[in-house]
Amino acid sequence: MGPVGTADKRGRAAGHVLRLAWTALLVTILSCFAAARADTQLGATGYKMAGDATKMRIVVNFDREPDIKWFLLRGPNRLVVDLPRTRFALDAKDVKPRGLVRAVRYGDQGHGSRLILTGKGPFAVDKLDVLKNDDGSGYRIAIDMSAASEREFDEALANQSLTTGSTVSSEKGERVGTGPVSAPGHRFTVVIDPGHGGVDGGAESSAGTVEKDVTLAFAKELRDKLAAVGKYDVYMTRDNDVYLALDERVRIARQHEADLLISIHADTIAVKGLRGATVYTLSDKASDPEAQALADRENLSDQFAGMKIEDDNKEVTDILIDLIRRETHGFSMSFAHTLVGQLSTSVGLINNPQRSAGFKVLKAPDVPSVLVELGYLSNVKDEAQLLNADWRGKAAQSITNAVALFAAAKAGTATGG
Repeated sequence: MGPVGTADKRGRAAGHVLRLAWTALLVTILSCFAAARADTQLGATGYKMAGDATKMRIVVNFDREPDIKWFLLRGPNRLVVDLPRTRFALDAKDVKPRGLVRAVRYGDQGHGSRLILTGKGPFAVDKLDVLKNDDGSGYRIAIDMSAASEREFDEALANQSLTTGSTVSSEKGERVGTGPVSAPGHRFTVVIDPGHGGVDGGAESSAGTVEKDVTLAFAKELRDKLAAVGKYDVYMTRDNDVYLALDERVRIARQHEADLLISIHADTIAVKGLRGATVYTLSDKASDPEAQALADRENLSDQFAGMKIEDDNKEVTDILIDLIRRETHGFSMSFAHTLVGQLSTSVGLINNPQRSAGFKVLKAPDVPSVLVELGYLSNVKDEAQLLNADWRGKAAQSITNAVALFAAAKAGTATGG
């Protein structure tokens, strides 16, 4: 090969080396740019949820203060939080849906990032704040949500232009309605809750009668009698053999803006010879040992679906217990007194038939609620009555009469009568 060929070969080799050098330099520049870009992105470092199907708290941690905007969407009911470009380093177990939150989604939107919380039906955003962490390690978004009615969600949608677009939300009272009484055209609404269901059969008699079947049959009878009056909207938490967690039953009552929740049960008891109906209201302290034992049994229902109730979780306990309002409790006591009076004329009652205990299904903060123990499946005579259509008809009519008296009295209170 001559001098020219050798020079060409060396030139091509030098060009190849130069191209490799430029490629390496470009890769280095792009890597530095990507690293610098990543450093400028907001970092979501943690996500936590606590609560149940009636009220939830969501906390999202960031490495620095996020500039956010939030708004509501329907079809399905969603809370959308818009963020700057964000790197999400969240544990999949932490974002698993639970309670009032049916789905959690997050990711990059091109011009920014977004967190979307889908509710299990309509909800209210009670509070949404950006707060500095106490240890100085960063910031967090704290979101309080609670089950609400479609009307309340629609009102929040209509007013959201006044309450979103900043990191500090206005108080709940400025965004949503004040309850069923204020709703235009609202009819007195009753939610009937047949106890137990699905994998949770409840109590069982020695003859094989199962509580979940008794409560459902009676609830349907009561529903039909109330609907026949023509003055009420009547709903059931379940109308077939399906499992429902206790907080789900409360959520259904709240989202229907119920004026009254009636939970139907038929337990067993070890006290020989004890029989008759009982009406329970909510109390932090049980009226007697039997009431406490019954509440303890009913409150364990959620464990049939593998749900462990953490009583030592202060945040959840506050949500489940401490929201009871005096007015609601007063209405519950008033209806219980009226109901005992009506039942006493048609069915047998135990001694001291108006009792109280800490039933979780009665803990809706703004829905007057009672639990009616129709009788005891451990008593042969009570069991026979519970299976008798005529007896069920009489008992259901007595409850219907009590509802009529309570609805009239509540309407008089609301109108100042």
